[in-house]
Amino acid sequence: MHIFTAKHQKLILQVYPPGKAVDKRANPSELSYLLYYASTRRVKLEKVVTFLEAKTASDVSHNRSGNLQVTLEIISSLIEKCADNLNVFASYVCSILTSILNTKDLSLCKSVVNTYGVFCENLDGGLFSGDKAFVDLFTSLSEDLILTGSKNSQAPGPNQLEWKMIALMAIRHISPCLSHSTKIATKFINISIPFLSKTIHSTNSQSNLLSRVRSNINVEGDDRRLQRVLSSKVPQNIHKQIQEDFDNDNLSEDDITEEALRSLKALFNTTLTSQISSATRAVVKYNYESKTDSKWGATFLEMCTTWIPVQLRFVSLSTLMARLTTISSEATNSSPSFGLQTQYASHILALVSSDVNMIGLSVSDIIQQILSLQSNLILDQSSFLKPEQVKRLSSIYSGCICNLASHIYYYDQVPDAIQEILVKIDTVVDFSFVDRDQDVSQNINANNIHNLVMTLLGDVSVIFSTLTKKSSSIARNHVNLEHWEISLPLLSPESSYDNDTLRKTVFTPSQIIDIQIKYLKVLHDFLTNELSSAGNTPQPRSSFESVNSENLNGTVKDLLKPNINQYISNPNNVISHFLLYVHKFFNFHESPNTEVVLSLISVMKDMLNILGVNFVTNFLPFLYNWLIPLNDISDVPSNAKFRDSIAHIVTYYCLKTLDDKYPDDLEGYACGSKFFSKLLRAVEYRKVNKLWIQGLDSSPTDLEIIKNTASINANDTNSKFSFTRKDYDDFVCGNNFTIVHINPAKSLDLNGISTVVHADARGSSGSGILGPESEVHSSIESLRHNGNSGLGYGLGTVGDISSIHSEILQNTQHLNGRNFSLTANGTFNSDITSSSILTSDGRYVNSPRVADLKDLMTDPRRGYRKTSHIGQTPGSVLGKQMVSTDLESILTSLNTEDDSRIIV
Repeated sequence: MHIFTAKHQKLILQVYPPGKAVDKRANPSELSYLLYYASTRRVKLEKVVTFLEAKTASDVSHNRSGNLQVTLEIISSLIEKCADNLNVFASYVCSILTSILNTKDLSLCKSVVNTYGVFCENLDGGLFSGDKAFVDLFTSLSEDLILTGSKNSQAPGPNQLEWKMIALMAIRHISPCLSHSTKIATKFINISIPFLSKTIHSTNSQSNLLSRVRSNINVEGDDRRLQRVLSSKVPQNIHKQIQEDFDNDNLSEDDITEEALRSLKALFNTTLTSQISSATRAVVKYNYESKTDSKWGATFLEMCTTWIPVQLRFVSLSTLMARLTTISSEATNSSPSFGLQTQYASHILALVSSDVNMIGLSVSDIIQQILSLQSNLILDQSSFLKPEQVKRLSSIYSGCICNLASHIYYYDQVPDAIQEILVKIDTVVDFSFVDRDQDVSQNINANNIHNLVMTLLGDVSVIFSTLTKKSSSIARNHVNLEHWEISLPLLSPESSYDNDTLRKTVFTPSQIIDIQIKYLKVLHDFLTNELSSAGNTPQPRSSFESVNSENLNGTVKDLLKPNINQYISNPNNVISHFLLYVHKFFNFHESPNTEVVLSLISVMKDMLNILGVNFVTNFLPFLYNWLIPLNDISDVPSNAKFRDSIAHIVTYYCLKTLDDKYPDDLEGYACGSKFFSKLLRAVEYRKVNKLWIQGLDSSPTDLEIIKNTASINANDTNSKFSFTRKDYDDFVCGNNFTIVHINPAKSLDLNGISTVVHADARGSSGSGILGPESEVHSSIESLRHNGNSGLGYGLGTVGDISSIHSEILQNTQHLNGRNFSLTANGTFNSDITSSSILTSDGRYVNSPRVADLKDLMTDPRRGYRKTSHIGQTPGSVLGKQMVSTDLESILTSLNTEDDSRIIV
């Protein structure tokens, strides 16, 4: 028996009440004094915890449960009172808790986990980085605590819920400590996630998880109120109630579920990206190994992601993408890993298709990765995977792409996504062309490439369809025609990807037709679902509205507005390029596929309806290149008939659309013109002479045919039913709107060679379509002058008018700077022109004087210069001097029939 007892020992022993009860509590006054004593000096604190460790070992060996309860209470109080010096006795705490835990006594283990929670709450990173012995002790204690609870919860008995709660609480308590050590984090995430997932899976259906997801992101659906999974009791403070139930041995399954969810949230609610990645992989691994229902597993991960800070949620998705990419690249015939790939892909699809926002997500990068995965699947893995497996996994990838593109995070997301897909398609199609002497049967599977292109095109179509049905609170920029520039070669891949004629495609003709039809269908979907919604066209617009006026929201453009996006002033625009590839299509195919041609017509009609005069201006220069020369119609090739028929059909709709979209400017001029009448006669002539391809489009109405044509038979001279340059010029010059916005002298660049409009359609004089360019200009000039070329004062040649208005369009800002503006009714201000021209049909045309425009264009100080063709056009009024000033002389000098009807 010790005669003398150290002061710290005496103070400690006084805290323990006498007796052998198992539910002892520390004497409060003695405990307070002990805490004061231990906190005064560090050496005293060391003595206290050293004695407590020895006493704990003694009490454990003698099974003094009451004393051990008091010891745990003392330890908890010391941790809270001496938190700043926790590094002094942290190892002792681990040793004491481990000794008591090893008793496997339920009541003691419950107290241990409570003390463990206080301990973890006060730990800092310094202990984990500088004390390896402590790290080992803490790791062992934490692992034992979790495993003790989980193992005993599986044993039959009345206390399964209590043991399970011990494990769940231990996981929640250790979660804040995982950020201090990556090694510890990885270890305990792999231990904790399976246990938590299994616990939640056993008591929660997929619908319950979905309700929680909606609650977390404040979304309600299907007109149903959000419900808690907890149904038996919903206290005001659920966590406090669970602790009380735990202390009073009154736990329920609902308590277990709530604590499991709380513990799982603690693992994901962190700013440590490595921990988020590890937890994400662990969830997917559990779902795969336990063969969890795919929908339940995907919703489960979605719920976990909602707990991640919003700015770091993309880490979870990036982790899945990186792992899936690795699995895909390592897949072989002997180890295809189809199930694992499908598991990861399904979880990715669940995330990108959910309402969970991921701030900072690089949508373009993710889409690129998915496109690479889909390409690898169809081109490579299809050699060892079953067709149905490839189809299933590919559909998941397509779903990921479409949902990513339609879940708006930033303004240019949709254009960026579409651009990525179109670039991928272009790359894949280019890959299908190989050297002509190469044997492709063993290296390249044309069917796989064809399937990939068709799949990617289908993705684009689904994106536009989804965007039409799905609204977003974030404004977005729409995809425009320019984004489709890179895909236009699909209209005629044989002539577009094989410029040097040294390569051949692995596609069969039927596969090329499939691609063309699919592409045109997708383009149609874009025009009707996306581009049409980008254009604000509630009412027909006047051409004289300010070119610089913008919609108030800054994102919507009126695509019917003349020269929008410089579709008129810039000859190298996407509309012109589209028509150029259509031209290549007909040149390459001797007998075009009818379904492709029908799709082409549909797309051109869509573009015409949306773009109005912007499409017309670009199309009409192609008109005469597509017409059949009527000087010899005995042996006309099939592709020429197709091209000629399309030219007439599209021209018909062009004239109809002009009157429909611009009624204030044209007042029915287009369909009332001789040009329109001759168009109808030309169509009927071709039908009679079997030059017309039937079934491409509906014929003009009977009323129009009766009104505009007489009886036609095959013996009629073909010159009566052909277009000439004069017909086109007269149509353009007959209205102020067409003069301003349609340039009859516009040049084309066909096959890389700059050519004057109509050059390809020239025929012999009097027999067909068009004579040489010089003859055309001469015929126009003969109408202007009647032999007195020096005294003509008409409106000038087409070249004059085109040059003048081209300069106006291209230099709008300069003109506005000189107060060269338009009035509300579409006329020029009085300081520019003060006269009006009254035509025979009662219309007033207000226009600037040629002299004023000439001065404006030729004055070098204003930065203007004449275009090259102004000086080259014979008989240009811009080079003439007015030698007569009286009205009678001017009227006498008017030469053409149109000029003589002008009243000044």
